[in-house]
Amino acid sequence: MSAQVKIVILLRDGKASVGVQSPGCDPQIFIAEGSLEEVLGKVPGLVKQAQEKWAQSPQNPRSSIVTPPPSPSPARTSASAGSSTKAASKDQPSFF
Repeated sequence: MSAQVKIVILLRDGKASVGVQSPGCDPQIFIAEGSLEEVLGKVPGLVKQAQEKWAQSPQNPRSSIVTPPPSPSPARTSASAGSSTKAASKDQPSFF
């Protein structure tokens, strides 16, 4: 495991989101409460938790969800297709 660690803290109204990241590993996100000083005091423990997680599994398993096929486009009626062809021919050349 890499010793390089990136820590990002977003602090708002006494609550913080703390992100811990390392190359080749999924980021770990933690929620902490308190002032900046209090949150900074918790950072070493959060980094240790992230490193322990990465030691077991640096990255989460890839999703096995299959992407659904695109839905078919609705059929055009001959009247609407003819009118759109005429309008299109004025704006741009017809390719079909």
